[in-house]
Amino acid sequence: MTKFSYQNELDDFKATAHWLALRGWSEAAGGNMSIRLDAQNNFLSKLHEDDHIKLPVDVPYLAGKAVLLTGSGTRAREIGVDPLPHIGLYKISDDGRYYGWIAGNETPSMELPAHFAIHNALEQHRPGDKAILHTHPASLIALCHVDGFDNAKTISDKILSMQSEARLILPEGIGFVEHELPGSLELGLKSAKLLERHHLVLWQCHGLLATGDSLAGAFDKLEVFEKSARVYWQLRAAGIDPAGISETEIKHTLKAFGRLERY
Repeated sequence: MTKFSYQNELDDFKATAHWLALRGWSEAAGGNMSIRLDAQNNFLSKLHEDDHIKLPVDVPYLAGKAVLLTGSGTRAREIGVDPLPHIGLYKISDDGRYYGWIAGNETPSMELPAHFAIHNALEQHRPGDKAILHTHPASLIALCHVDGFDNAKTISDKILSMQSEARLILPEGIGFVEHELPGSLELGLKSAKLLERHHLVLWQCHGLLATGDSLAGAFDKLEVFEKSARVYWQLRAAGIDPAGISETEIKHTLKAFGRLERY
């Protein structure tokens, strides 16, 4: 295994994976993570042409950049101990049509095409978000089984009204993708479109996708949404169908913090 040195990013993988495992949000090999890099060296020029793997979709905004991505079958509980064996470094060609393995784990997550499609959209629309976190919190997946919770607006309005700061941190609400084949490009493309506006996308009966300036930043947003969902489930378990904070109060809060236009 060729080694590489991106210590800050590896530390981000390590700390985030530790907390994912501790919270039980990444069972077995469930979930995956990636960080986009501004690669300065033309790593792909060192690879034989046969090692340039054609992407199923062009990613022109990633041209010449590199991505750190968790490997297939890797476990959060192990990444949280030593990330290096579990993270691969991949470079996108200068025309945005191919990628190549550079160093580290050389068997990427099956969701590599989805990650690349999403990074391409982020680079275009929100370049400050360089990290993607996908994981499987039970309290969020369970929402998908509630009658009527089959669209972004209903879920956002209900769940993000459970506590006062949730909508303040996520004023745009969450995106929602109906069930798609795990690892499919279609899942990635639909998510990429929603991430032009949202930082979180709930994949129906599958899990959550979060973005941020780092994996820790993406984890922050995941925590906010997940805690609101837990409040919802605790009230439901007590026999209460919570009404939540009123829209008037939510708008008042967002206006006070200058975020109403993002609602």
